[in-house]
Amino acid sequence: MNAVEQPSIPDGVIRRRDLLAAGVSQHTLATRCRPGGPWQRLLPGVLLLANSPPTRRQRLKAAVLYAGVNSIITGVEALHEHGLAVSENEEIHILVAADRRVSTREFVRVERTKRLPQPMISQGLRFAPTVRAAVDAARFSQDATKQRMLLLAPVHAGLRSVDQLRSELDAGAQRGTAALRAFLDQPVEPALTSTVHEGWAHRIVKRLPLPRPEWNVTVYDPSGTRIAIADAWWDEVGLAWDFGNQRDGHARTRHAAFTKAGVITISTPLTELRDDPDTVIDALTAAFLAATKRPRPPLKTTRPH
Repeated sequence: MNAVEQPSIPDGVIRRRDLLAAGVSQHTLATRCRPGGPWQRLLPGVLLLANSPPTRRQRLKAAVLYAGVNSIITGVEALHEHGLAVSENEEIHILVAADRRVSTREFVRVERTKRLPQPMISQGLRFAPTVRAAVDAARFSQDATKQRMLLLAPVHAGLRSVDQLRSELDAGAQRGTAALRAFLDQPVEPALTSTVHEGWAHRIVKRLPLPRPEWNVTVYDPSGTRIAIADAWWDEVGLAWDFGNQRDGHARTRHAAFTKAGVITISTPLTELRDDPDTVIDALTAAFLAATKRPRPPLKTTRPH
Protein backbone atom coordinates (compact mmCIF):
# COMPACT_ATOMS: atom_id res chain seq x y z
CA MET A 1 0.00 0.00 0.00
CA ASN A 2 1.31 3.44 -0.86
CA ALA A 3 1.91 5.22 2.44
CA VAL A 4 0.57 8.54 1.17
CA GLU A 5 -2.75 7.04 0.05
CA GLN A 6 -5.82 6.92 2.30
CA PRO A 7 -6.83 3.24 2.52
CA SER A 8 -10.44 2.41 1.73
CA ILE A 9 -11.64 0.82 4.98
CA PRO A 10 -15.27 0.15 5.92
CA ASP A 11 -16.29 2.70 8.60
CA GLY A 12 -12.68 3.93 8.65
CA VAL A 13 -11.86 1.60 11.58
CA ILE A 14 -9.09 -0.98 11.29
CA ARG A 15 -6.66 -2.97 13.40
CA ARG A 16 -3.12 -1.70 13.50
CA ARG A 17 -1.73 -5.09 12.57
CA ASP A 18 -3.88 -5.19 9.43
CA LEU A 19 -2.43 -1.88 8.26
CA LEU A 20 1.08 -3.20 8.88
CA ALA A 21 0.26 -6.37 6.95
CA ALA A 22 -1.00 -4.22 4.07
CA GLY A 23 2.34 -2.45 3.84
CA VAL A 24 1.88 0.68 5.95
CA SER A 25 5.12 1.33 7.82
CA GLN A 26 5.54 1.79 11.56
CA HIS A 27 6.82 5.30 10.87
CA THR A 28 3.70 6.21 8.86
CA LEU A 29 1.42 4.91 11.62
CA ALA A 30 3.27 6.83 14.30
CA THR A 31 3.28 10.03 12.23
CA ARG A 32 -0.38 9.93 11.26
CA CYS A 33 -1.56 9.10 14.78
CA ARG A 34 0.23 12.01 16.44
CA PRO A 35 -1.95 14.64 18.15
CA GLY A 36 -3.51 16.70 15.39
CA GLY A 37 -2.68 14.07 12.77
CA PRO A 38 -5.14 12.63 10.24
CA TRP A 39 -5.63 9.33 12.12
CA GLN A 40 -6.25 8.45 15.76
CA ARG A 41 -6.02 5.53 18.14
CA LEU A 42 -9.43 4.46 19.50
CA LEU A 43 -8.39 1.38 21.47
CA PRO A 44 -5.23 -0.68 21.86
CA GLY A 45 -4.37 -1.91 18.37
CA VAL A 46 -7.41 -0.24 16.76
CA LEU A 47 -7.24 2.96 14.69
CA LEU A 48 -9.73 5.37 13.16
CA LEU A 49 -8.55 6.73 9.82
CA ALA A 50 -9.97 10.18 10.54
CA ASN A 51 -9.35 12.88 13.12
CA SER A 52 -13.02 13.65 13.80
CA PRO A 53 -14.89 12.31 16.87
CA PRO A 54 -15.92 8.69 16.21
CA THR A 55 -19.55 7.95 15.43
CA ARG A 56 -21.55 5.37 17.37
CA ARG A 57 -21.01 2.89 14.53
CA GLN A 58 -17.25 3.51 14.55
CA ARG A 59 -17.06 3.04 18.32
CA LEU A 60 -18.97 -0.24 18.06
CA LYS A 61 -16.75 -1.44 15.23
CA ALA A 62 -13.63 -0.52 17.21
CA ALA A 63 -14.90 -2.36 20.28
CA VAL A 64 -15.54 -5.53 18.28
CA LEU A 65 -12.14 -5.38 16.56
CA TYR A 66 -10.49 -4.90 19.94
CA ALA A 67 -12.39 -7.74 21.64
CA GLY A 68 -11.75 -10.10 18.76
CA VAL A 69 -13.43 -13.03 17.05
CA ASN A 70 -16.96 -14.03 18.10
CA SER A 71 -17.34 -11.08 20.49
CA ILE A 72 -20.91 -9.88 21.01
CA ILE A 73 -22.22 -6.43 21.88
CA THR A 74 -24.68 -6.52 24.78
CA GLY A 75 -26.21 -4.15 27.31
CA VAL A 76 -27.50 -0.70 26.41
CA GLU A 77 -25.99 -0.65 22.91
CA ALA A 78 -27.63 -3.96 22.04
CA LEU A 79 -30.98 -2.70 23.32
CA HIS A 80 -30.48 0.38 21.17
CA GLU A 81 -29.87 -1.81 18.12
CA HIS A 82 -33.12 -3.65 18.82
CA GLY A 83 -34.90 -0.30 18.70
CA LEU A 84 -35.03 0.21 22.47
CA ALA A 85 -33.26 3.55 22.87
CA VAL A 86 -33.77 3.51 26.63
CA SER A 87 -30.65 5.26 27.90
CA GLU A 88 -27.54 7.12 26.88
CA ASN A 89 -24.35 5.22 27.56
CA GLU A 90 -20.69 6.05 27.03
CA GLU A 91 -19.58 2.48 27.71
CA ILE A 92 -19.83 -0.40 25.25
CA HIS A 93 -20.39 -3.78 26.92
CA ILE A 94 -18.81 -6.71 25.05
CA LEU A 95 -19.17 -10.43 25.74
CA VAL A 96 -16.29 -12.77 24.89
CA ALA A 97 -15.71 -16.48 25.46
CA ALA A 98 -14.54 -17.46 28.94
CA ASP A 99 -11.13 -18.62 27.70
CA ARG A 100 -10.30 -15.30 26.03
CA ARG A 101 -7.76 -12.97 27.64
CA VAL A 102 -9.09 -9.55 26.75
CA SER A 103 -9.35 -6.82 29.39
CA THR A 104 -11.62 -3.85 29.87
CA ARG A 105 -10.08 -0.72 28.32
CA GLU A 106 -11.17 2.87 27.73
CA PHE A 107 -14.84 2.88 26.69
CA VAL A 108 -15.14 -0.92 26.37
CA ARG A 109 -16.28 -3.16 29.22
CA VAL A 110 -15.23 -6.73 28.45
CA GLU A 111 -17.03 -9.58 30.18
CA ARG A 112 -15.88 -13.18 29.84
CA THR A 113 -18.71 -15.70 29.87
CA LYS A 114 -19.40 -19.39 29.34
CA ARG A 115 -22.85 -18.45 27.99
CA LEU A 116 -22.30 -16.60 24.76
CA PRO A 117 -25.80 -16.04 23.34
CA GLN A 118 -26.91 -16.61 19.77
CA PRO A 119 -26.31 -13.16 18.31
CA MET A 120 -28.42 -11.00 16.06
CA ILE A 121 -26.34 -9.75 13.11
CA SER A 122 -26.90 -6.12 12.17
CA GLN A 123 -24.76 -4.45 9.50
CA GLY A 124 -21.98 -6.93 10.13
CA LEU A 125 -21.92 -6.54 13.92
CA ARG A 126 -23.07 -9.15 16.46
CA PHE A 127 -25.59 -8.09 19.13
CA ALA A 128 -27.04 -10.02 22.07
CA PRO A 129 -30.78 -10.82 21.96
CA THR A 130 -33.11 -8.53 23.89
CA VAL A 131 -33.45 -10.61 27.07
CA ARG A 132 -29.68 -11.02 27.50
CA ALA A 133 -29.03 -7.38 26.61
CA ALA A 134 -31.61 -6.18 29.13
CA VAL A 135 -30.25 -8.34 31.95
CA ASP A 136 -26.66 -7.33 31.19
CA ALA A 137 -27.59 -3.65 31.04
CA ALA A 138 -29.48 -3.78 34.33
CA ARG A 139 -26.75 -5.75 36.13
CA PHE A 140 -24.21 -2.98 35.64
CA SER A 141 -26.44 -0.03 36.48
CA GLN A 142 -26.10 1.45 39.97
CA ASP A 143 -29.45 3.27 39.95
CA ALA A 144 -32.52 1.24 40.95
CA THR A 145 -34.94 3.21 38.75
CA LYS A 146 -32.68 2.87 35.74
CA GLN A 147 -32.11 -0.82 36.49
CA ARG A 148 -35.83 -1.49 36.38
CA MET A 149 -36.27 0.52 33.18
CA LEU A 150 -33.47 -1.34 31.42
CA LEU A 151 -34.56 -4.78 32.61
CA LEU A 152 -38.20 -4.33 31.63
CA ALA A 153 -37.64 -2.48 28.36
CA PRO A 154 -38.29 -5.57 26.19
CA VAL A 155 -41.47 -6.29 28.16
CA HIS A 156 -42.83 -2.76 27.82
CA ALA A 157 -42.08 -2.92 24.11
CA GLY A 158 -44.04 -6.15 23.74
CA LEU A 159 -40.96 -8.02 22.54
CA ARG A 160 -40.48 -10.39 25.48
CA SER A 161 -42.32 -11.60 28.58
CA VAL A 162 -41.43 -11.41 32.26
CA ASP A 163 -41.08 -15.20 32.27
CA GLN A 164 -38.46 -15.00 29.50
CA LEU A 165 -36.48 -12.45 31.52
CA ARG A 166 -36.75 -14.68 34.58
CA SER A 167 -35.47 -17.67 32.57
CA GLU A 168 -32.48 -15.63 31.44
CA LEU A 169 -31.71 -14.66 35.03
CA ASP A 170 -32.03 -18.29 36.15
CA ALA A 171 -29.65 -19.46 33.43
CA GLY A 172 -26.90 -17.00 34.35
CA ALA A 173 -24.80 -16.38 37.41
CA GLN A 174 -26.95 -15.74 40.49
CA ARG A 175 -24.63 -13.29 42.22
CA GLY A 176 -25.87 -9.72 42.18
CA THR A 177 -29.27 -10.50 40.64
CA ALA A 178 -31.49 -10.36 43.74
CA ALA A 179 -32.67 -6.81 42.98
CA LEU A 180 -33.45 -7.75 39.38
CA ARG A 181 -35.49 -10.76 40.48
CA ALA A 182 -37.42 -8.54 42.87
CA PHE A 183 -38.34 -6.24 39.97
CA LEU A 184 -39.82 -9.20 38.09
CA ASP A 185 -42.01 -10.05 41.07
CA GLN A 186 -43.63 -6.60 40.97
CA PRO A 187 -46.54 -5.64 38.69
CA VAL A 188 -45.32 -4.43 35.30
CA GLU A 189 -46.63 -0.92 34.81
CA PRO A 190 -47.15 0.60 31.36
CA ALA A 191 -45.58 3.91 32.37
CA LEU A 192 -42.30 3.33 30.54
CA THR A 193 -43.89 2.34 27.25
CA SER A 194 -43.80 5.88 25.85
CA THR A 195 -40.04 5.95 26.42
CA VAL A 196 -39.66 2.86 24.28
CA HIS A 197 -41.94 4.26 21.58
CA GLU A 198 -39.91 7.45 21.49
CA GLY A 199 -36.75 5.42 21.06
CA TRP A 200 -38.20 3.72 17.99
CA ALA A 201 -39.42 7.07 16.65
CA HIS A 202 -36.02 8.73 17.11
CA ARG A 203 -34.42 5.82 15.26
CA ILE A 204 -36.78 6.40 12.33
CA VAL A 205 -36.27 10.18 12.32
CA LYS A 206 -32.51 9.71 11.98
CA ARG A 207 -33.16 8.00 8.64
CA LEU A 208 -35.69 10.50 7.32
CA PRO A 209 -34.67 12.72 4.38
CA LEU A 210 -36.45 15.58 6.19
CA PRO A 211 -35.70 18.33 8.70
CA ARG A 212 -35.75 17.16 12.31
CA PRO A 213 -39.11 17.55 14.08
CA GLU A 214 -39.83 18.91 17.54
CA TRP A 215 -41.16 16.45 20.12
CA ASN A 216 -44.28 16.49 22.33
CA VAL A 217 -45.61 19.79 20.99
CA THR A 218 -48.95 21.25 22.06
CA VAL A 219 -50.75 22.80 19.09
CA TYR A 220 -53.26 25.68 19.38
CA ASP A 221 -55.57 27.32 16.89
CA PRO A 222 -55.21 31.09 16.10
CA SER A 223 -57.50 32.01 19.01
CA GLY A 224 -55.29 30.12 21.48
CA THR A 225 -57.59 27.15 21.93
CA ARG A 226 -55.71 23.89 22.46
CA ILE A 227 -56.14 21.38 19.63
CA ALA A 228 -53.99 18.41 20.70
CA ILE A 229 -50.44 17.29 21.47
CA ALA A 230 -48.32 16.03 18.58
CA ASP A 231 -45.78 13.36 19.45
CA ALA A 232 -43.60 14.86 16.71
CA TRP A 233 -44.22 18.15 14.90
CA TRP A 234 -42.78 19.73 11.77
CA ASP A 235 -43.62 23.37 12.41
CA GLU A 236 -42.51 24.72 9.05
CA VAL A 237 -45.25 22.79 7.23
CA GLY A 238 -47.77 22.00 9.96
CA LEU A 239 -47.28 18.22 9.99
CA ALA A 240 -48.06 16.07 13.06
CA TRP A 241 -46.93 12.53 13.79
CA ASP A 242 -48.88 10.53 16.35
CA PHE A 243 -47.17 7.32 17.47
CA GLY A 244 -47.17 7.10 21.24
CA ASN A 245 -50.79 6.64 22.24
CA GLN A 246 -52.44 4.38 19.73
CA ARG A 247 -54.08 2.26 22.42
CA ASP A 248 -55.37 5.01 24.74
CA GLY A 249 -58.76 5.48 23.02
CA HIS A 250 -58.02 9.06 21.99
CA ALA A 251 -55.99 8.57 18.80
CA ARG A 252 -59.00 9.08 16.52
CA THR A 253 -60.06 12.18 18.44
CA ARG A 254 -56.60 13.71 18.08
CA HIS A 255 -56.45 12.85 14.40
CA ALA A 256 -59.88 14.39 13.80
CA ALA A 257 -58.99 17.55 15.72
CA PHE A 258 -55.76 18.01 13.78
CA THR A 259 -57.48 17.34 10.45
CA LYS A 260 -60.21 19.90 11.23
CA ALA A 261 -57.48 22.48 11.94
CA GLY A 262 -55.80 21.80 8.60
CA VAL A 263 -52.93 19.75 10.06
CA ILE A 264 -51.75 16.80 8.02
CA THR A 265 -51.37 13.93 10.50
CA ILE A 266 -49.67 10.56 10.27
CA SER A 267 -50.79 8.01 12.88
CA THR A 268 -48.47 5.03 13.28
CA PRO A 269 -49.49 1.90 15.20
CA LEU A 270 -47.03 0.36 17.64
CA THR A 271 -46.40 -2.77 15.58
CA GLU A 272 -45.54 -0.73 12.49
CA LEU A 273 -43.33 1.66 14.45
CA ARG A 274 -41.42 -1.30 15.86
CA ASP A 275 -41.35 -3.74 12.94
CA ASP A 276 -41.71 -1.78 9.70
CA PRO A 277 -39.68 1.46 9.85
CA ASP A 278 -39.32 1.61 6.05
CA THR A 279 -43.08 1.92 5.62
CA VAL A 280 -43.20 4.64 8.28
CA ILE A 281 -40.37 6.54 6.58
CA ASP A 282 -42.20 6.42 3.26
CA ALA A 283 -45.44 7.63 4.84
CA LEU A 284 -43.79 10.52 6.70
CA THR A 285 -41.83 11.61 3.63
CA ALA A 286 -44.94 11.61 1.45
CA ALA A 287 -46.92 13.50 4.09
CA PHE A 288 -44.20 16.14 4.44
CA LEU A 289 -44.12 16.69 0.67
CA ALA A 290 -47.94 16.96 0.62
CA ALA A 291 -47.79 19.49 3.46
CA THR A 292 -45.39 21.70 1.51
CA LYS A 293 -47.92 21.99 -1.31
CA ARG A 294 -50.56 23.76 0.77
CA PRO A 295 -50.37 26.91 2.92
CA ARG A 296 -49.27 26.25 6.47
CA PRO A 297 -52.25 26.54 8.84
CA PRO A 298 -52.04 29.62 11.14
CA LEU A 299 -51.31 27.62 14.30
CA LYS A 300 -49.42 28.29 17.52
CA THR A 301 -47.38 25.82 19.53
CA THR A 302 -45.74 25.32 22.89
CA ARG A 303 -43.09 22.77 23.88
CA PRO A 304 -42.59 21.02 27.21
CA HIS A 305 -40.01 22.62 29.49
